[in-house]
Amino acid sequence: MAAVWNGMSASAVFYSIFFGMILLILVKKDRRYLLILVGIVFGVCLFFIQNAAADREIEQIKSVSLQKYQGEVIDTIEREKGTACILKRDGMEGKIILYYSGNEIIYPGDKIQVWASIEMQEAASNPGQFSSKNYYFSKGIYYISFADQIQILDYSSKNISIGVVQTRQFIKKQIHQQYGKEAVSFVQGMLLGDKSEISDVQKDDFKESGLIHLLAVSGLHISLAGRGIYRIFRRIGFNFCISSFAGIFTAGYYCILTGLSVSSIRAFLMLGVYFLSQILGKSYDILSSASFAGIVILTRRPFYIWDSGFILSFTAVLAIGCIQQIEPEWNGMQGQIKKRMVFPMAIQMGMLPVTIYLQYETPILSFLANVAAVPIASAAFSMTLLFVWFPVLPIHRMVQWMFQIVIWISKQDYGLWTVGKVPFLWVCICYFIFLLSLKKDIKIGFHIRILGIYAGILLMTVIPMMQPRNITFLDVGQGDCMMAETAGGMFMVDGGSSSVKHIGRYRVLPYLKYCGYQKIKIAIITHMDADHYSGILELLGMGKIEYLGMPKISKDTAYKKIEKAAIKNGTKLFYLSKGKKIYGKDFSLKVLHPEANSQLEKNAASIVLQGEMIGRKLLLTGDVEKEGEEILLKDGLQKTEILKIAHHGSRNSTSETFLKLTKPELTVISCGKKNRYGHPHEEVLKRLRKYGSRVKRTDQQGAVTLEEVMD
Repeated sequence: MAAVWNGMSASAVFYSIFFGMILLILVKKDRRYLLILVGIVFGVCLFFIQNAAADREIEQIKSVSLQKYQGEVIDTIEREKGTACILKRDGMEGKIILYYSGNEIIYPGDKIQVWASIEMQEAASNPGQFSSKNYYFSKGIYYISFADQIQILDYSSKNISIGVVQTRQFIKKQIHQQYGKEAVSFVQGMLLGDKSEISDVQKDDFKESGLIHLLAVSGLHISLAGRGIYRIFRRIGFNFCISSFAGIFTAGYYCILTGLSVSSIRAFLMLGVYFLSQILGKSYDILSSASFAGIVILTRRPFYIWDSGFILSFTAVLAIGCIQQIEPEWNGMQGQIKKRMVFPMAIQMGMLPVTIYLQYETPILSFLANVAAVPIASAAFSMTLLFVWFPVLPIHRMVQWMFQIVIWISKQDYGLWTVGKVPFLWVCICYFIFLLSLKKDIKIGFHIRILGIYAGILLMTVIPMMQPRNITFLDVGQGDCMMAETAGGMFMVDGGSSSVKHIGRYRVLPYLKYCGYQKIKIAIITHMDADHYSGILELLGMGKIEYLGMPKISKDTAYKKIEKAAIKNGTKLFYLSKGKKIYGKDFSLKVLHPEANSQLEKNAASIVLQGEMIGRKLLLTGDVEKEGEEILLKDGLQKTEILKIAHHGSRNSTSETFLKLTKPELTVISCGKKNRYGHPHEEVLKRLRKYGSRVKRTDQQGAVTLEEVMD
């Protein structure tokens, strides 16, 4: 329920009533369920109290224009260019993440003065986009700041904090000396949670193989570190108390050393419960332990309920706990082999609904990757942690080979299945089926239970396929990007930005997955300005575009660069000029401009498309301005329902004559917030109001989505 909670939305009310009724029924059967009901009510109240307090503080900060402020450094993160610091300012509940580009060395505990303004964390403005607001709010960071000048007012007296930073730096130095270039970034990610040197390609490989958990310090790593020390102390001859204390101290220090991720905190708390059970001679219950950890974490930070890492981490533990209740006895060598195969598959099955809900896709055979990679990675991790303190030894070469095997495993294909956005109700139904399958009084075998649940989930994927198609103008900052779902696949016109970096990877690709596609069928670049092609160039490099259309004009450097990237990655090129048509089952677009081999200036020679898509009449004008518009007015323009305004609302575009001829019912303006060009200009907005066209702006509303018109 909390995963979809959004203020007072209708969905939140529906799911709260839905789950409330189920719990009331359960309470009638067993009074112990009353504790769960009380816990949920308490958690929701705590969430809203924290949310209201955050809103009040943010409004107060907005009303004060700060250009200089002071704060204490809580933590530091090394970056490729500069340092990121987490700051705590007196009188503020929310912390600040400061990106500092200077050369001053900063340690946790330092008190600094910063010459910069404080900005609010922004929510995602496009469907499927990563929400930095939700992510940072879950960590208690409400604000963001950028500075190239600071002053250290008081140096840290916290020896532990300095020791943690120095230990981290020492380990990084050792890793660079002990391992080859290919393995270094992976080892740093696995051992320290430092993914700064991991390439986007490698991250994609691990994500698409279901091994992404190996690139972050997760519960697996904390458990290996803590229990490893515990076992060593027990074998030496120490008693339960001393061994447990050594194990929990190691796990706690390692948790701090690696940045206190929510999964590592969860593992640390559960490990503490495990050691306590060993000392007291009590049995250990994984679900009770996880419940305790969840209560502690959410009581301290209610916004963690927004964090996908929190949701996935606890879902994995819940899946393991439930599977253990129905798991048969596995005896002998053959039994252990079967367990190693079936157990990862069962965990993947348990996490599948939530993984699809949060990430829109999942590798179907990722359990095979985990069966092969996790034992090797676990052994390599333990050996790395043990020998990281030593100079370079022959054993480091063996460990590197083990890491390279894991990297090779991650590069294989495990049947990536992109489903798209599914309703939260779908997740609820899936887990309801799981609960039925876990009932012990149902006399069916373990394998049949697992296969039955898998089959049910696969059949239920028809739900997202039944959703209506959309035309969406994405918010890409100061740039343009239109995405349309057609019967033949995703159709894209432009995709670039001059104010936001990497929109291909972080805005277009998430939206593509949100809609249930792995590739763009057809992309068109209207002209060779970076704010129209930068994201498309990224996607070409990732092999995510099948066909690319470009204007048939003289080729400049940018044009040749795009052509080269397309040819290299197997994208088929075609060229457009006046009179050409692009059509499919549910769309037909005509190129109105420019003439073939036009010598017009870059913007004036933009491709202009008019026609119909998924039942909507639209006119897409690229950056065509006065000179190009004058040519269009002489021939070809028709009345339209939707106009994507030219050049982000420049004063030299969208004349009165143009509007009188096209009569758009809705005008979409794609531009960046507070852009330096002043787009859209007030003169253009006045003209649009005069001709009665409704205006939607990506800088104010985020992505603009229009649903398919059904006959």
